[in-house]
Amino acid sequence: MNYYFIDYENVHADGFIGIENLGEDDIICVMYTEQSKTFSLELVEKIVRQKAKLESYKAGTGAKNALDFQLSSYLGYMIAKGEKTEDRFYIVSKDTGFNRLVDFWVERGVTVKRIVNLEHNKKVLEMVSTLEQEKPKGKSKSKVSDSNKATKEELLQYLSEEEYSDKILEIFNSYKTKVAINNGLTKEFRDSQKSSAIYKKLKSLLKEKQKS
Repeated sequence: MNYYFIDYENVHADGFIGIENLGEDDIICVMYTEQSKTFSLELVEKIVRQKAKLESYKAGTGAKNALDFQLSSYLGYMIAKGEKTEDRFYIVSKDTGFNRLVDFWVERGVTVKRIVNLEHNKKVLEMVSTLEQEKPKGKSKSKVSDSNKATKEELLQYLSEEEYSDKILEIFNSYKTKVAINNGLTKEFRDSQKSSAIYKKLKSLLKEKQKS
């Protein structure tokens, strides 16, 4: 599933360029404000002809960058709510301030990019987001040294057979930092209590393996 979060206050109708390339597996979330709520008839006609699902949200105003904060919050909500690791999330905006948000999620294994319109798959697209993150195994080989990795037997010294899974071992060996490992567990189990309990049991091993 592809999710497109359109900063309409920033890109206006230009953000919808390429909408004809979207399909049933695409969801467009338009974020707008009182000052940017006008849609031309031509744009409306173009939107209704498409198969992509459309959602719209009016952002509350009264503070600087209010729409940006609400778009970022909704993006995080949809990422946490998602069930498929192959889901892709696109922020449609010319605002380079979103690049830091993109980096944050890419570091946590989520495919997030910033694009200037919906023609992200065309060569003429102005792509300014970071590259898609490599798969965890590839990342662990290049960034995590063998001395920082654990074995199944080592994890079983801290976890019971019922608690252990190969996925936990993969997460442990894929990241160098405690924060990244904790985030990986949270994303895997989607249960904060369970992931927190496992993380606490592994604290001593994290220290032993010099996870920063």
